[in-house]
Amino acid sequence: MKRCVLVIPDAGPLNSLWVADQLDLLLALDMPVVVVDAVYDEVTSDLSYPKDAEVKAFIDSNSPPFIIGRTDIGAYERERVKAGKPRKRNVGELAMMDFISDSGGVRRYLNSNEPLLILYEDRGLRVFQKPPNMHLLSTVGLLRGMEKVGVVQSADAVIREMTNPTKPNRRPQDRQVFRDLPDGIDEQALIGSDWTPSPQADTS
Repeated sequence: MKRCVLVIPDAGPLNSLWVADQLDLLLALDMPVVVVDAVYDEVTSDLSYPKDAEVKAFIDSNSPPFIIGRTDIGAYERERVKAGKPRKRNVGELAMMDFISDSGGVRRYLNSNEPLLILYEDRGLRVFQKPPNMHLLSTVGLLRGMEKVGVVQSADAVIREMTNPTKPNRRPQDRQVFRDLPDGIDEQALIGSDWTPSPQADTS
């Protein structure tokens, strides 16, 4: 089964993993991680805020595997914000659609016969027609899969930390509303796809 390129079109996974102090799990995937530009701008918009500053530092200091996926919608939104206009809601989802449909976007990283992994929490992302090369994975689905291969000892423990954080400077509202389902989502691409790292001994 083919390994995926990971695209993050939703701020939810980055926010939730930061709250749980588990952003490093994204590095354990050992694959390119494309953060859609509008999402990157959203999660790094206020550097006086610990979450935004730490997420920015994490992404910027791990490039690669992190790549910022540029979109016309993201560029337009940055100009709006510079002009003092409020940030639009759901701009990340719109930018993702721009990214996956733009010949200068996702096709820079893979062909249509290769799987694309979408990591998200917002269930609204499921309303679009799923292409045959798209693998849908929620944050909880990511954690459950990582538990199966021994990357995390307990997915439930990480989820508890996301929803009831004990780390300093972490609050439930830092991840906004946790929209993921109890068992998570891990829907393979029709052409076949795989994202899980190689099985390993517990490191958590």
